[in-house]
Amino acid sequence: MDKHTAYFNLLDALPEPGCVICRLGHDVEVKYIRDVLYGQTTSVETRAELRGARGFCLFHARQLDEIGHALDVSIIYQDIILTLKEILNSPSPRRIAHRRGKKGLADALAATRQCPACVYRAELEQVYVETLLDHLVDPDFVVQVRAADPVCLAHLRQLVLNTYQVEQFEILRDIQTAHWEKLIAELGEFVRKHDHRFHDEKVGSEGTAWIRAVDAIAGTRKY
Repeated sequence: MDKHTAYFNLLDALPEPGCVICRLGHDVEVKYIRDVLYGQTTSVETRAELRGARGFCLFHARQLDEIGHALDVSIIYQDIILTLKEILNSPSPRRIAHRRGKKGLADALAATRQCPACVYRAELEQVYVETLLDHLVDPDFVVQVRAADPVCLAHLRQLVLNTYQVEQFEILRDIQTAHWEKLIAELGEFVRKHDHRFHDEKVGSEGTAWIRAVDAIAGTRKY
């Protein structure tokens, strides 16, 4: 993905709830999995990647339940299980009796590469991080970032590591501090209204502050 496309994707995603990088990362991983299932199950390279990764990680494997396409999932995982069966039955029982043999078999059963969906998501998220920083000196873009929800802690750290101008870092820090101050105030108000002295007061937007606070630290869930 080029940064021109990434920029407009950012603009489209900023008004949506949660960390913008998380949201776009989720979109690209779903697209990747769909592309694999709908057109790459017969690809020798793709099958080798998935065999080496022992399929998708737990998080992305569970997305298969939602995406469906049972036939292609069956083809992929039959290939993986056949491979694992051969590995499991390759050493003799005598060899497995020794600790070194057990470890060798356990290592052979383990994945030799990362989940390909995780790798793809990380690569695209890096493009979005760099694109966001490139435009963080544009006043119009900054207005939209300020109006959006905060980035999560993991992506804040990634943004900090990728800043290459002092001005970028100062703007980033100012925006994130303002977001966190707002959340702190809303959480405080939510806690206050649960005091028996104020329980008659109507709960407003602060009622969802605890959900947004978790997202702001742990990362945005799928909405």
